[in-house]
Amino acid sequence: MFKKGKEAGQKNIEAEQRAQLAEDRYQRLQEQHNRLLQEREQLQFAEADLRSSLVEAQTTNRHLQEKLATQKDELHQRQEQLRQQFENLAQQVLNQQREQLAESNSERLKLILDPLKERIASFEQRVEKNQEHQTVQSEVLKGELERLARLNQQMSEEARNLTQALKGDNKTQGNWGELVLERILESSGLQRGSEYLLQGEDMGLRSEDGQAQRPDVIVRLPEGRHLIIDAKVSLKAYESFCNCLDETERIGYLKQHVQSLRSHVKGLSEKHYYRLHKLNTPDFVLLFVPIEASFSLALSTDTDNQGGSGLGSASLFQYAWERKVIIVSPTTLLATLRTTASIWKYEKQNLNALQIAEESGRLYDKFYGFVQELEKIGVMLHKSQETYDDAMKKLSTGKGNLLSRAEKLRAMGINAKKDMGELGLIADAAAGEE
Repeated sequence: MFKKGKEAGQKNIEAEQRAQLAEDRYQRLQEQHNRLLQEREQLQFAEADLRSSLVEAQTTNRHLQEKLATQKDELHQRQEQLRQQFENLAQQVLNQQREQLAESNSERLKLILDPLKERIASFEQRVEKNQEHQTVQSEVLKGELERLARLNQQMSEEARNLTQALKGDNKTQGNWGELVLERILESSGLQRGSEYLLQGEDMGLRSEDGQAQRPDVIVRLPEGRHLIIDAKVSLKAYESFCNCLDETERIGYLKQHVQSLRSHVKGLSEKHYYRLHKLNTPDFVLLFVPIEASFSLALSTDTDNQGGSGLGSASLFQYAWERKVIIVSPTTLLATLRTTASIWKYEKQNLNALQIAEESGRLYDKFYGFVQELEKIGVMLHKSQETYDDAMKKLSTGKGNLLSRAEKLRAMGINAKKDMGELGLIADAAAGEE
């Protein structure tokens, strides 16, 4: 009887142990399930940001295409008006002067017209090339926008893969953040040296106390303005949060992660880049966080440092905004830089249109000079006719004209082989004597 009771007690103990193991396994599965739910939520946030950026880029593209179409129509109308004016003026001038121009002036007229024709042909070619270039640029912009989504997804995946390799080394983290920032700049369509500078390249920036300042990136904007971008990487607490299974410890790591971002914001705001006299920049800078998931996690979490219930993502944004800092991720930064590149393209198109307008003005002025020359030729022909008439009067009309005197000499018996009476001018000369 005692043996059976002992065996029953042993079975109860084993049953309790199995129940405890089952409960532990259930707890681990529940934690894994919660972690997967959080990762899915992070991916949903990233997808929403990407969709928003894509919609914004598509809207910008549509607006640019509408402006481009309007500009094409205006250029085409201006071209047609100028061509019609040129043709009308040229035809009118040629019709008025055709019968008056002597053969001796034909070469001079040709020398004037040929350069004008070449200028008109060159003008038409430039307009056509500009229209073709704008069409090509529109197609390129459409393709770049399609690449935007793929590139953002690829960069986010690469960032997660590099997390393990980078954690623990602040210098390596900083270099990697700058490398990601450079890749985004290269993909944005902006040109290094002319539209953005790395580390202040040869600008010699110094603070008010003389210390050298080297922002990670200075983006040049139209009208001589600048935009400052600094890359900041915060991986240690974020990596610990992702790998930790204990919920209490995860909350602690999450607070450390948010506090790390706050520290980066504070440090960047204290550099006061907007005070540098060689920069024409607004009083805010962009803080670039290269890991999309890390960025989304910080913004979707209670960031109140006192540990109470805070304002969520708004509190971190508010903290940064009060210090003239705007936090951006690869998605939002690339969309911003692509918009900046589009603004530069539109600015260059405006400059081309202005050059075409200036060239049209010079061409019109040249044509005006050409008309003036034709008028001078007409005046010279008219004066030549008057001079010819005066010479004929002295020769054959009026009292004492040369023909009547010469005829008197012939009548006196001079030896002459020819008779000017055959020319039909003697009668006029005799009438002039009377």
